[in-house]
Amino acid sequence: MRLALMSLLMIPMVIGCDSDGPKPEPTEDADTDADADTDTDTDASVPPDTGVHSDPDEEGGPEPSDSGTPASPDTGTDTGAESSPPPTCPPTHGIGEPLATRNECGTLSYGLFATEGSTDPVHRLPDFSFAGYRGGGVSLPSVPTVETIEPEDGDDRARIQAAIDAVSARSADASGHRGAVLLRAGTYEVGDTLTISTSGVVLRGEGQGADGTILLATRPEQHTLLRVQGSGSGLPEDAGTRSTITDAHVPIGATVLHVADGALFAVGDTVVVERTPNDDWVTDLGMDAFGWTAAGYTIGHERSVVAIEGDALTVDIPIVDALDNAHGGGVVYRATVPGRIEEVGIEDLRIVSTFTSATDEDHGWTAVDLRRTRNSWVHGMTAVHFGFSAVSIHAESAFNTVQEVAMLSPISQVTGGRRYAFYVGNGIGNLFQRCYSEESRHDFVTGSRTTGPNVWLDSVSVDSTNDDGPHHRWSTGMLLDNVMSFKIHVENRQDSGSGHGWSGAQTLFWNTVSESIRSDAPLGGMNWTIGSMGTQDEGGWAPEEPFGWWESHNTPVEPRSLYLQQLADRRGTAAVHAVTTVEQREGRIWGQLAEWAGSGPLTSVAALGGDTACDRGLTAGYACCEAGCGECGGSGCGGRPGGAAACCTGPIITSGRSCQLHEAPCIIDPVFSPIGE
Repeated sequence: MRLALMSLLMIPMVIGCDSDGPKPEPTEDADTDADADTDTDTDASVPPDTGVHSDPDEEGGPEPSDSGTPASPDTGTDTGAESSPPPTCPPTHGIGEPLATRNECGTLSYGLFATEGSTDPVHRLPDFSFAGYRGGGVSLPSVPTVETIEPEDGDDRARIQAAIDAVSARSADASGHRGAVLLRAGTYEVGDTLTISTSGVVLRGEGQGADGTILLATRPEQHTLLRVQGSGSGLPEDAGTRSTITDAHVPIGATVLHVADGALFAVGDTVVVERTPNDDWVTDLGMDAFGWTAAGYTIGHERSVVAIEGDALTVDIPIVDALDNAHGGGVVYRATVPGRIEEVGIEDLRIVSTFTSATDEDHGWTAVDLRRTRNSWVHGMTAVHFGFSAVSIHAESAFNTVQEVAMLSPISQVTGGRRYAFYVGNGIGNLFQRCYSEESRHDFVTGSRTTGPNVWLDSVSVDSTNDDGPHHRWSTGMLLDNVMSFKIHVENRQDSGSGHGWSGAQTLFWNTVSESIRSDAPLGGMNWTIGSMGTQDEGGWAPEEPFGWWESHNTPVEPRSLYLQQLADRRGTAAVHAVTTVEQREGRIWGQLAEWAGSGPLTSVAALGGDTACDRGLTAGYACCEAGCGECGGSGCGGRPGGAAACCTGPIITSGRSCQLHEAPCIIDPVFSPIGE
């Protein structure tokens, strides 16, 4: 068997059915990536744990139960009943679809596949569950308040910044936290950027609703209101540690690779797995026509070494871009990444920009910007009227969580470079979940040469005017998981912009819903659309490109969330409970998010439950009627007490409004009608 397949199969092959998987202790994290605004090419990654490769039997304690409490240990008492050993479930079930499915152990089993232009099925879906605070599955901390501010007349920026600086000067506790600045409810005028540049500082308000804590960005120029900023740049290479990858091919999803000299590395090292394409890759991909060069696409993926056997290195996070000697292969080097800050939080704030007209471009542009930041979070924040982004992530920022954040009513011209609601320009392991966006152009989006894993989970956009997905220039390792938006695309954009070319590879749309889906396959890579609903469209620039991997089109698959199932497999069900809401664990939450729309705490809006296709109403045949209609009767809303006119807002059967794109009343049958521009 070829070396590439052997590398892939060096991932542990058997999982016991009675185990939730290994439960590692988090280790120090590292990341690498480059700011998309400058089109640099390194990537960010934090090694959150080493347990992916360990045997769960070596943990030394009982596995947690579903409730998060330790299970009772085996006392060894013979009950007298015969029992068969639990089944063992290999991580791969064979070749082809389903690319991921639950096996009899309740864990995932993967199908192997070939990339475009190849007939060798040696690749598997990567594990995306490393995305999130401290590598996923870790609840956000509660940091004590040490400074409190009340609103006053006039510009409050200096007072708030002074409080941030005072907390920054405190000593960190054992968890790395210095304390929180609490802004009492009310409105604070802020005339320029607030900056947090020290680890362990939290800026907290008293609510993201209109009656909570409002930061009013008053500066009449494009600016960021809240910047979390570490120091340094890039992924500096430790001299004398560069070693060539000797595998002829390293598959997507692999964690083992062979190097010329394994003695250069030690377990625990932060390393960069650098893809070094040659001119043949550029020309075979057809990107030379759009100005791409091999040197411009030398892209680094930061990882951590978790095991070494001779010249074989095992890294913590699976590879999200195949390395092929015929197209240049790659190298590994040890890196030192100084200056990144961590354990910074932004919580419970409503951040609003002033403006002078509907197309004003001289006002607040980004609400929260993370740079050189890891293991941090933005929770419970609503951004209103910002021209570019609610949360934007850059500059080797990694393993951050953005959750329950909304972007409302952006103010700008509706054209390129504007309205990227939740954006990763540079960084790895970032998780966006339970987010809401309206009137954006690109709601859930990555930039140039951004590498993953990066995940958008259980999020919804309304009244968007453009597409979501990787935006340009070979962004890899992106997962949109249970996202509902206008259009979801990954394709060859050719000469769009200044030569976007292939927007991305190894992008997965899992159980998404949109009006239009474009998912094509670049040479040597693959993009996947699984369980997603929407029209299968050809590329807008290059309709001749082959479709990617389409599986269970217009029929949702199990598990509902790939990210959450992968997290359960890797860290146990307690990790899933630590980062999700009850509603998430029960099903889709799009209706809850649409009703919430950043108006206050998400917990104030209850999910109504019921049929998952009728998230906020009651099912009647092929119709989803408003919850107030009462019990089902007859067919459609017309059969309910008083008829359709008495309890619903329109003739839903003839409107073509699908529940997959609209609130009740709507039709459950997946018919897609145009959404407004």
